[in-house]
Amino acid sequence: VFSELERNIISQRVKSGMANAKAKGAQIGRKKLSIENLPQEFLRHYPLYASGVINKAELSRLCECSYPTIIKYIELCK
Repeated sequence: VFSELERNIISQRVKSGMANAKAKGAQIGRKKLSIENLPQEFLRHYPLYASGVINKAELSRLCECSYPTIIKYIELCK
């Protein structure tokens, strides 16, 4: 019972702090991904993928990123 009460108090305190920071203009959470802040390594190899020279798996290996991350980056470039 006490641990549940303590957890609820901590949760309320965190939510209050986040609301206070958001009211002051702070960004809460991860920054949104945009084409301006894609990794340079991806942008260097993307033309090879776009021209059909390499596939997504090879692009992933060259950029040293996971396959789902590459798919997300490609969707942003379209």
